[in-house]
Amino acid sequence: MTLGDAMNKPLPEAPKPGHMAAPPPSGAGPRATPALNPLELQALIEHAGRSAAARFADDFLKLFEGRLTRVDAALTTADPAAALDAVLSLKASSAMLGAERMAVYCTGLETELRGQRIPHAGALPRLAAEFKSALAGAVATAFPDDAGDARAPAPAP
Repeated sequence: MTLGDAMNKPLPEAPKPGHMAAPPPSGAGPRATPALNPLELQALIEHAGRSAAARFADDFLKLFEGRLTRVDAALTTADPAAALDAVLSLKASSAMLGAERMAVYCTGLETELRGQRIPHAGALPRLAAEFKSALAGAVATAFPDDAGDARAPAPAP
């Protein structure tokens, strides 16, 4: 198959209402893992240093909504290449900060996309709110000097 053939290949069918991403290959659902593994944040601090880890967490939070929006937009427009790129970006950056539940969910989305299916990512807003709340507490504990910075906005009610 040439690149031109691949570009002219029809898109997969649009998702059916209620279609959710398949569970990750391990079979463990998103609820089976914690929203945040603070050991990953601690490992980042030990590896990169306190100030670099604090900047990474701050940058992550600044980019987080945009990453979620990219995933949602790519899935809504049934653009599998853009969706996979956005999901992998969210998955990798989430895993670096210990967002285990988000990373597991992204693995399920990735599995669906690699199977030429466009999943519905309806759980992303809830997972994002859980993670942001957990990260806010972890950042306040890990970086007490920066606690007044309000690094993580409060989750929506």
